[in-house]
Parts: sequence; C-alpha cells; structure tokens
Amino acid sequence: MDFKKYYEQNVTYIVRTDDRLQKIISLIKDLHPKKILDIGCGNGYLIHQLNERHLQAKIHGVDVYPDSSKGKYTYKKADITKGLPYPDASFDCVILGEVIEHVPNTDFLLREINRILIKKGHLIISTPNLVCWLNRIIVPLGIQPLFSETSSEKKFGRVWEALGQGRKSEGHLKIFTHRSLAEILEYTGFKMVKKQGVLFFFPFPLSLLDRLFVNFVPLSSGLLYVAQKLP
Repeated sequence: MDFKKYYEQNVTYIVRTDDRLQKIISLIKDLHPKKILDIGCGNGYLIHQLNERHLQAKIHGVDVYPDSSKGKYTYKKADITKGLPYPDASFDCVILGEVIEHVPNTDFLLREINRILIKKGHLIISTPNLVCWLNRIIVPLGIQPLFSETSSEKKFGRVWEALGQGRKSEGHLKIFTHRSLAEILEYTGFKMVKKQGVLFFFPFPLSLLDRLFVNFVPLSSGLLYVAQKLP
C-alpha cells in the first residue's frame, strides 16, 4: 500500500478544540519549548491554536496534504513512514497526535523522533486505548473493539452505527494499550514523564460515562503521554 497516497485521500484530522487538543495546548504551555514540530498537522489547526496563545516558539508542521500554512508556520509535505525530513537535534518538542496508530513501523518513527529531538527534548503523544472501559464491555459480546479495523475501506463488526458500523475506515494499523505505549516509548529511547487520559467523541449518554473514566488512564478512551528523550 502507498501510505502517502492513502492518507492524501483519507482526511482524518479534526478542526475543533476537543479535550485532547486542550490538554496538549496546556502541556505545551507548561513545557515552554522554543521549537516545536507537529507531526500529522493536517490543516494546521492545532498550530494555529498555539500561535493564538502567543507562545514564544517556532512551530513546524509535516503531513501528506498540500501546504495550507499561509506563512504562519513552516510546513513540509512528506511521507513520514520513510523518515522525518529534518536534521538531528532540530526540535525540543515534538507532537505526535493520533498518528502512531496509522504507521506500519512504529519503532522506526519513534526512533526518528528521538533523532530529531535535542537532548532531554519532549515528545507529546496521543493515541486510542485498546483496553478502554467500553471495549472491556463490548469485546466479550463479540463486537469488534473500538479503534481497531479489519478493512481499509469500511468498519465492520461493530453491530451498531453508534459504534461505527459501516463508517469509513480511518486507517488504524497498530492499536496500543496503556502499558504497551509506555513500553515502546521506553524501548525506543524515551522515559515517561506524564500520563493522562482523554475523552473520545461518544454520543450522549456514553459521553457521560466516558467522563467517569477519563482520569483513570488504564480505562480511559484515549491516551496522552509525555515522554522525554534520554540523554
């Protein structure tokens, strides 16, 4: 499969400040980085939100889509499955939001991120949690786990439309548990700094239940980790 071509034709980025983006923005404000790379930046929505907060940082973005930066940030169009088009030690913070689940060789990408980070630079990474609270309920009932996909075109095995049955696939290839995400980060040269849960786009009343579990990472629908490059 040509991943670059697939994602050029399969837009998955969001254009509103949800719970995940709010928490990423808060983390960036706490870290005070000077040079940031947003991998999988889409149309630059998150970058624009960071710029609006007048952060004193130079922000770069990389994705497979045409350049929509309009001079407000430095953009590169690239296939990240083949490497990151930046020199060693280029950034002190990298954002990898809802991207790692789309990548065939996660070890390679994380090592590339490690390469382009300065010593003790930070990686902010988010991804769905395979063992979230709702999957622990529906999988024993024979329903395909949320966030996992069996087709590159449509979602099957979810039974109900509310769980995604029949919707367009997002191209998820590797789905992590809260443990496996921490372990692969440590394996590829990072140490864990912070772990948070994030909300998913559940309809009411599932959204209420989601809020009950968001602060308990092993059951949260989404994972948001901060890792630091080892010296």
